[in-house]
Amino acid sequence: MSTAVTKTRPAVQQPPTRAAQTFWKSLQQFASAADSVVRAPRAALVEGGIKSRKRETNASQLAAELRELSEKIDEIRERLAASGGRLVSPAERAKAEQLMSKLVHDGALVTPAAFVERLKITRQALSKALAAQRVFYVEVAGQRHYPEFFLDSCYERRQLELVSKALGELPGASKLQFFMTSKASLEGKTPLEALARGQFSRVRTAAQGFAER
Repeated sequence: MSTAVTKTRPAVQQPPTRAAQTFWKSLQQFASAADSVVRAPRAALVEGGIKSRKRETNASQLAAELRELSEKIDEIRERLAASGGRLVSPAERAKAEQLMSKLVHDGALVTPAAFVERLKITRQALSKALAAQRVFYVEVAGQRHYPEFFLDSCYERRQLELVSKALGELPGASKLQFFMTSKASLEGKTPLEALARGQFSRVRTAAQGFAER
C-alpha cells in the first residue's frame, strides 16, 4: 500500500497593497486597545504582558518590543510624509535611492556607529538628541545614516541642532533636502552655505517656513 506524501505549501506572501490594508485595519484595533491602557499602572501593564505571552518575559523585554514597534511606525510615517504626502513614482524613488547611496559612498552620510564615535557621545545621548529633534537620520538600503555635516567643524553644531529642531517632525529625507538645497530667501545659497557664512538667524527662519508649508 502506497503512502501519500503531503507536501508543505510555502507561506504565501501578501502583495504590498493587501499587506498595507491588513496593517491599517490592525492599527485601528491597536489604537483602540492603546487608549484603554495608556494610563494603566505599570504593574498592570507588566502583568498583562506576562499573561499574554507563552514564554517568560519581563518589563524590559516588553519595553524593547514597544521600542521596535515604534521604530517601524516611524519608518512608515516617514514614507507617508515624503514628498509632501504625494505619491512617488518608481522612477523618482529610484533616483532618490541612487542619490542617497552616492551620499553614503562619498561620506556625506555616516553610520550610527561612526556618528557616535566621531561625536564622542553614547548611543543613549544620540537617542535623546533624536527625540528632541536636534539631529535626524535618513534610511539608505534599510539602514540608518546620519548627515556628516553635524561632524564638520565648518559649522556650529549647536546651530545645526537648532535648525533641525526648527524643522520639527519632518522626515529625515525632507530635512536633508532642506539643508542641501539652495533657497531664494538665502540669496541662492543652501542653508549649509549660509550657516558657514554666519547667517544662522536667516537659516532658522527659512527652516520654520519650510516646516510650515
